[in-house]
Amino acid sequence: LVMNSAAQSGSIELRHNRENLPPKILIMVLKRSSSLPDFRHVKALRSNSNLTVPGKSGSPLLTLFLDDGRCELYNPIEGKTEKMLGDFSGSRFLASCGKWFLMLDSRSRLYIIDVFSKDRIGLPPLESVVSDLCSLKRVGDRDKEFTWELTDGTVFNAFADEIRASLWVDEKAEELALVWFFDAPAGFLCCYKKGNDHYNLIPVGQFGIPKMLTGLHGLVLRGYRLYILTTRNFVRVIDFSGKKGFEELTDSDPSPTFSPLGYSCNFSIAVTTAGEVLLVTNTVFERSERTFHVYKKDPNADPDDYMPDLLEVHSLGDEALLLDLGITVPANPTLGIKPNSIYFTRHYLIRYGTSDRSRVLPPYEVDICVFNLATKTLEPFPAPPNMNLKDARWIFSLT
Repeated sequence: LVMNSAAQSGSIELRHNRENLPPKILIMVLKRSSSLPDFRHVKALRSNSNLTVPGKSGSPLLTLFLDDGRCELYNPIEGKTEKMLGDFSGSRFLASCGKWFLMLDSRSRLYIIDVFSKDRIGLPPLESVVSDLCSLKRVGDRDKEFTWELTDGTVFNAFADEIRASLWVDEKAEELALVWFFDAPAGFLCCYKKGNDHYNLIPVGQFGIPKMLTGLHGLVLRGYRLYILTTRNFVRVIDFSGKKGFEELTDSDPSPTFSPLGYSCNFSIAVTTAGEVLLVTNTVFERSERTFHVYKKDPNADPDDYMPDLLEVHSLGDEALLLDLGITVPANPTLGIKPNSIYFTRHYLIRYGTSDRSRVLPPYEVDICVFNLATKTLEPFPAPPNMNLKDARWIFSLT
C-alpha cells in the first residue's frame, strides 16, 4: 500500500498487491479520503473483504428505513431480514441509487454513503451555491434554517426539513451526479457533479424563464441530464455535463409534452434508456388497490396543438421501470429485475409544499409493490409486521 504525493488531498494509490491487505486497513485508508473515492478502489475493497451481501437469483431486495433510524436489508420474497445496515438516526435519508444513499446529517451537511461497505463521501456545504441570481446563507449558528438572498435585496426563508433530492451514481463509468432543492415550493434546483466543490443553481421560478417552463411538478435525473415536469405539463431538459454551469436544451417556445389527465390520479415522468420521456399515472382505488398506466406523446401530433394526444404504452419491452428513480433499466433475471414491470415503493418525490409551515403535510406513502404492465396485475409486498416504515427502496445489485 502506497500513499502517493497527493495523499494530503485524499488521493490514494492501491498497487497490485492490494488483494493481500486486510479489509480493516483498506477501510481505514478509504475513510481518510475527504473527496470522492475512486470507484475502482472501492470495488477492489469489496471483492476482498466480504462486505457485501450476495443477492439471490430472482429475488430483488429492499432497503427499509425504520422510524427509529435503523436501516435493514430485507428479502420480500422470503419475508426475512438479510442484514442490518446500520443506525442512521442522526441523519435523514434523501435519495438513493443502488447501494449509494444520499443523506443529510443533523448539522445539515450532505454526504453519500455505501450502505454495505460504509464508504462515506463528503459533499460541499449547502451554502456553496454559485449563481448570479442569489446566495444561500445559514441563519446565525442554526443548523436547520437558511435564507435565499436575491441580488435585488429580496430574502426568502428555507428550512432543512424541506430539502428533497435525487441521486445518480454510475460506478462503471465512475460518475456521480445529484440535485437537491428546498421544496417549499421549490424556487431553485442545486446541481452537483463529481469533482466540483460547489453547486450550480438552476432557477425553476420566474427568474428569466419562459412562463411555460416554470414550476416543478416532478423531475428525473439520469446522468448529467435533468428532466423537469413543469406545472404546465411541459418537460424541461437541462444538461450540466459541461465544465461550467448548465445548458438549457428546451426550446424557448416549446409545445406541451403532456395534456392534463385530471386530478383522480398521481402522475410523474420517467425516462427510458433510449431517452424517451414517459408519463406514468398511479391510481389508488377505494379498496386500496393500485394500478399504473404509462403514456407517451404522440409522435404524429400537430406541433401547434396546445393539448396533444397521448398514446398509452402497453409494453416496456425487455426493460423494467424503477419508478422511485424515474428510469427504465434492462431486465435481468439474475438480479430479479422482471421485464415489462414497474417497481414502486413510494408516492412521489415532490411534496407540493407550502410556504405556510404551520400546515401539516402528510408523510410519504410507502407501498411496496411490483406491477406487471402487460397483465395489469399487482404483486404487493407488505412490510414486515410490527415495523413502522419511514421509507423503502428497491435494490437490485450489490456489486
